[in-house]
Amino acid sequence: MTLLKKLQWSFGLLLFFFVLPVIAGQLPFNKQASTPIKEPEDKQVVFAATNLPEQSALEQTKEETKNQAKEETKDQTKDQTKDQAQDKTQDQTQDPFKVLLLFTHSQESYQPMVKAVSGKAAYYDEKTNIYNLKDTISKHFSMNGIQTDVLDVDVMKELKLKGKSFPDSYNFVRPYLAKRLQEQSYDLVIDFHRDSAKKNATTITHNNESYARIAIVIGAEHKNYRWNTAYAESLSATMNEIVPKISRGVISKSGDNVDGRYNQDLTKEMILIEIGGIDNTEEELNRTIAVIGKAISKSFNTGK
Repeated sequence: MTLLKKLQWSFGLLLFFFVLPVIAGQLPFNKQASTPIKEPEDKQVVFAATNLPEQSALEQTKEETKNQAKEETKDQTKDQTKDQAQDKTQDQTQDPFKVLLLFTHSQESYQPMVKAVSGKAAYYDEKTNIYNLKDTISKHFSMNGIQTDVLDVDVMKELKLKGKSFPDSYNFVRPYLAKRLQEQSYDLVIDFHRDSAKKNATTITHNNESYARIAIVIGAEHKNYRWNTAYAESLSATMNEIVPKISRGVISKSGDNVDGRYNQDLTKEMILIEIGGIDNTEEELNRTIAVIGKAISKSFNTGK
């Protein structure tokens, strides 16, 4: 055998062994022995977040917007609460209903009260008199939300010191009252007096308790007559709602031997109240004063 044939034989043998596995894999009997092909698993594919910075910025913006909305809601709630508090404070700080008290016949007195103090029966007294009821009246009015000032002049005492008489009372107190009304404004001015009528006309019983009756006097000879009358009628009606018949009504006075104005021409909001008579007790007067305070508040103090 020549060298060339040997080389050809060797190369053919090598080629046979090289392709033999491939041929064997294609034969039918070898397919059963082959390694089964694994089905690919159904896995979720997660892509890389290439826009992560943009997403973070968006989420941050949403969070900031949400926080801003919360802050705005808080601010609105605070503002509403503040406004409500201001409204409440404003209501509480509104000017109270103001009443001025005066006692033109300052030493008119009640017989049972004078007798309890001095043992004597008197209708006028320098110490125990209607003028001394000013503190009781102010107290009861204050309990009903009414601010009370007193024209602090003992008119009848001053009349005596100046040598004047009882009929001069209204003219004497007039400049004092006019000056006060120029300095301050009032929602109501009341001149308190004691009636000269006896007990049967000036006393009433309600729920087993006795009260001093009142009468409201209006001078009919001046420009403010109708205004004063309106205040008087309103107060009288309200008092009778609280205690029936405690008010004897509104009495208009004009003509001879009466004053006809009682200084009510100085202001539209002025009335004269006759509280009780010469026979009324301190307890009866106190009960009636309490009713007057309630009636003023109910009649005129709404919304003040």
